[in-house]
Amino acid sequence: MATLAENTALSADAVEQIIERYQEPAWLAEERRAALRSYEDQPFPTERDERWRYSELRRFALDGLERVQEPADPSVSERIRMRITDSDAEGVLVHKGNQVVHREAKIGEPGVIFTDLRSALRDHEELVREHLYKVVNATQSKYAALNSALWENGTFVYVPKDVEVALPLGAFTSADRGGVGLGRTLVVVEPNARLTYLDEYTSDPFDERLFYDAATEIVLKDGAKLRYVSLQNWSRNVAHMNKLRAHVGRDARLESLTVSLGADAARAEVECRLDGPGAESEMLGLYFADKGQHFNQYTLQHHAADHAHSDLLFKGAARDGSSAVYSGVIVVDPGAQKTDAYQTNRNLLLDTESEAVSIPQLEIGANDVRCSHGSTTGPVPEDQRLYLMSRGLPPEVAEHVLVTGFLYEVTSRVTLPKVAQYVERVVQAKLGVPGVKEKL
Repeated sequence: MATLAENTALSADAVEQIIERYQEPAWLAEERRAALRSYEDQPFPTERDERWRYSELRRFALDGLERVQEPADPSVSERIRMRITDSDAEGVLVHKGNQVVHREAKIGEPGVIFTDLRSALRDHEELVREHLYKVVNATQSKYAALNSALWENGTFVYVPKDVEVALPLGAFTSADRGGVGLGRTLVVVEPNARLTYLDEYTSDPFDERLFYDAATEIVLKDGAKLRYVSLQNWSRNVAHMNKLRAHVGRDARLESLTVSLGADAARAEVECRLDGPGAESEMLGLYFADKGQHFNQYTLQHHAADHAHSDLLFKGAARDGSSAVYSGVIVVDPGAQKTDAYQTNRNLLLDTESEAVSIPQLEIGANDVRCSHGSTTGPVPEDQRLYLMSRGLPPEVAEHVLVTGFLYEVTSRVTLPKVAQYVERVVQAKLGVPGVKEKL
């Protein structure tokens, strides 16, 4: 794999160019330079690293890729327009390269900020400075360091105390050229405020290879509630890396859904730190790999306070020689008594060429807790397939029914019906259900 020094497009000069181009404040410039040093000091992960065991790391290589800046075409594709219409979002940002190519703002609630991160630095610098890099930073991984050093734009969402944003806000990230793309999201929800946020990655097919490195920081103050959806449906020439991390305060609640459907390879790192008593986290995940795709999930439920609750359910299917890896850990700090934490991963294999690896783990430092973890991996039960076929269903329709039913345990818990409907349509298209692909 290429190192930073070997890839001049990701060099120290690139950091200085970003600082100069945007005339960034001194504190941000120093954060970038520190992130660059951290990147240089950290080796690329190997399969001997516990978090990366069984990962196909060659698919996440940076060799020969230049940093993506301006898009080839700054227009909004019909695919994105359809997704915006279907999302019911009252505020929308569309990112392409380092540009915001479309924005809609119909937010009626007072004090809510929903804008691109570059504009937020200009208009709300102190607010951004208070929270940026506090949740996701360069010390956490090689790829987080890369993002911390070289992001150019992203999304900033701020909901003030006691405000409920009635309809979802959404950011849609697209691409039309290869290279290394970087985006960053910062969501801050003040005490007793409520928000629903959609973070979607999608593109029409293009010829070059794209490596997209995303970072998402979520701060939930005491009593805040957030429903967050990360939906990845890139075209097949993309390798996607996304680190999502949330800090959840006293009596706050995070409901997150992470979906992986597109891209050649994708790794979703979903981490939640429960910082206050009464904090809650529901972490749902869904993935369906086909045609040789590789999907990799890492999760962390970190209980740092007593009387907190977390529940995780990740389910996925694989076919056509694809692979899926899940690695997750529940960490309970000493003193985090009365912790209530659950972790479940289930995988469905649709042929003998595909594989799934599941590594659930517990690290318990307190003695008065309820924690459980478990996983299952197996093929479609042949008796169920034959039963459906005996009732007149063709083999491909029987498979669709079984896969949809298997994933329903996750989709039924999604409180955003249009998101669940879209995910089901994409799954149907991957299964070859007639007439579905045209609707995407």
